[in-house]
Amino acid sequence: MSNTLTDWNWASEHVQVELKNGEYVSAESTLMLAGPSRLSMALSDDDGNMGRYLSPIGLIQMFTIGQNRQVARLFEIGSKRSYFVPGRLFSNFQMNRILFFGPSLLRLLYSVAPVGSGQGQPLKQVEAGKETPNGAATLTPPTDYKNLFPDSVEKNGYLLPPGYGGVAAKENRDFWINLASEVFNIPFGVCMVTKDAKQRPYGAFYLEDMMIEAHTFGVDSNNIVIAEGCNGQFDMVVPLSIQAPGV
Repeated sequence: MSNTLTDWNWASEHVQVELKNGEYVSAESTLMLAGPSRLSMALSDDDGNMGRYLSPIGLIQMFTIGQNRQVARLFEIGSKRSYFVPGRLFSNFQMNRILFFGPSLLRLLYSVAPVGSGQGQPLKQVEAGKETPNGAATLTPPTDYKNLFPDSVEKNGYLLPPGYGGVAAKENRDFWINLASEVFNIPFGVCMVTKDAKQRPYGAFYLEDMMIEAHTFGVDSNNIVIAEGCNGQFDMVVPLSIQAPGV
C-alpha cells in the first residue's frame, strides 16, 4: 500500500507491503528465563554477562501479561467535552507448565534463590567456555539479590520449606509446592526474548518484582501429563535492546 490514503488500492495491494511470508514471530522462537527481581541485579556482573544470572524455563505452555491503567474522566459545567487523568498502573501475569522429573515451576522461577540444606539443590546451567566436567555450571545468585533473603537460609533452611530436592539422579528433583514458605515473600524476575523465523531479534523485555498470588496443580484422568500454573502481579516492564550475532 502507498503511504497516502489517495493511493489506496484495496483490490491489488496489501495494507502493509513490508509483511512477507516466513517473517512472523512465534512461540517457537521465544525464550523465557527466570532471574533476580531487578534487571540491575542481573546486570551486576563485572563482565556484563547478563546470562550468568538467568535460567531458561522449558515446557511452558502458556504465558500472558496484562497491564491495566486507571483513567479518571472529568467533566465540567458549561461544556459537553471531558478531560482524562491517567492513574496508577496495575500489571499481572499468568503461566502454565508441564511437570516432568526435574525442577518444578516454582523452583525454576526462583532459580537464583539461595537454598538451605536438603531444601533444593543448586540448579545447573551450561555457560559458554566455562563447562564443568559434568557439562554444567552452578547457577549462583547475584549478591544484591542474595541479600534479600534471610542470612540463615543456606545453613538452616527456611522455617516453612518450599519443597525438597535430592542431589542423586534417582531422588526427587526440587519439587517446590508450598506457597506459604517465606521464600515466596521475595520477588523474582522473568526475561523474555523473541526472534523471528530467520533468527532476527524482534524484541525483549524484563519483568521486575514479580510476586506469586496463586499456584495451581492439576491432575486429570483423561490427560497423560500433569500441569501446574501460577499467576500474580509484577511492578514494571523494562524493554531490552538485543542484537543478532555479528551485528
